[in-house]
Amino acid sequence: MSDQTIAQTRGKPETGELAGRVAVITAAGSGMGREAALQFAAEGAHVIGIDINADAGSSLVGDIESAGGHAESLTVDMTDLEQIDEAVRTIDARHGRIDVLYNHAGAAGPRGFEFDADVWAFQDDINLRAPIFLTKAAYPLMQRSGEGGSMIFTSSVSALIASRNSPVYAALKAGVVGFMRCMAAIGGPDKIRANAICPGATETPMLSDFFAAPGETQEVLDARLASFKQAIPLGRFCRPQEVADLALFLASDRSSFLTGVAIPIDGGYVAL
Repeated sequence: MSDQTIAQTRGKPETGELAGRVAVITAAGSGMGREAALQFAAEGAHVIGIDINADAGSSLVGDIESAGGHAESLTVDMTDLEQIDEAVRTIDARHGRIDVLYNHAGAAGPRGFEFDADVWAFQDDINLRAPIFLTKAAYPLMQRSGEGGSMIFTSSVSALIASRNSPVYAALKAGVVGFMRCMAAIGGPDKIRANAICPGATETPMLSDFFAAPGETQEVLDARLASFKQAIPLGRFCRPQEVADLALFLASDRSSFLTGVAIPIDGGYVAL
């Protein structure tokens, strides 16, 4: 694991919406996770960015540091349960609490029936088992403060409507929503909220992974992406910072009476 600590936030460390809180974000090194880490730090949180890519984690910490924020990075393979437990033990030793747990790590699913037992096992490990076991390990640290907290899960619009593209991904992300609802019920007496963000097609490096077919040309892929975009009422793909905006809302006291819900952020796609 890498460990880097940085000082103040880039906005208003004493008065930010997350001032004084410890926020753990998985897959924080790129895309939506990185945007959320930057926003959480700007609002005063001490961000613990978890990512399998040590360089990406270090880059994130460096960017937050240069803006005056609090952060550290832990290099963790989220498919390895011992590494998950070790990360939580490290957080416990350094901070003794977690106020915001953002289970964001995941991977694009296989197309159709293009999977075998090994592919299924990996998909299950990263998309469903990882957030469940991280939550299991982290929950006592969230209880400890006695002040409540926020658990955020990244699911998908594929959990809310049928997916012809990847039924495996859809099934696992639906499992995330089911687990989130259970955690909302379990966490209520401890004032710990749980909600899920369900992004639609989002402009991240993983977007092509969702739509690409083996052996096809970039021209064919681009045409498929353009066709899908036309089916979105707002006529464009989601931006990572828009997902981060929603995550910040769910992490903050502005959503203090919101728990147990799966929120699509998809430009109206599931409304059709």
